[in-house]
Amino acid sequence: MEYQLTPLEQEIKELYHSYSIYRPDQIDMQDLAYKMDVWLHLLPISSKAISRRGLKSIIIDSRKTEPEQWEDFGHEVSHLKYHVGNQLWIRNDLVEYQETKANNFARHFCVPTFMLLDSGLPATWAEAMLFVMETFNVTEIFAKKRLEHFNNQVIGFEFHEALRHEWRAINKMESVYCTKMNQEVLSLILRKEVK
Repeated sequence: MEYQLTPLEQEIKELYHSYSIYRPDQIDMQDLAYKMDVWLHLLPISSKAISRRGLKSIIIDSRKTEPEQWEDFGHEVSHLKYHVGNQLWIRNDLVEYQETKANNFARHFCVPTFMLLDSGLPATWAEAMLFVMETFNVTEIFAKKRLEHFNNQVIGFEFHEALRHEWRAINKMESVYCTKMNQEVLSLILRKEVK
């Protein structure tokens, strides 16, 4: 199966490749922050992203575990890339939208699809969960959501490919059928002209 990356998955792949990161063992939060020109601070306060006058900072809650900090980092990177303004001053529905988008981005950023595809996931769900948790340094809940999303993407892609294959087969059959019909009609017309 030749999986087609979504635009977000492709963007994240290009981002990692631009920093010469191709494998999970090359991912390091401090190094990524440096390469992204983001000041990274570990403090005992809630994680947040701040961008003022071109200076980008991410504060990560130092009271959290390392996997939780990595997940927060991915979430906050999304806010720096796509969102502007202070969430205290915007409507709740827009805040909810931004948070949903940031959570989705974090799942793809912390566990990149191109790396999942390259890694060859274990056959069982439990082994795949453990693999993702250990390889990408994420929590069990995060790994579960990411694998569910990845599984849905693959199933959707396979379904789309099956439909496309079926559509091509139908079009080919119609083409053959139409050609045969055209030949028969032409033959009838020619017979009438000969008489």
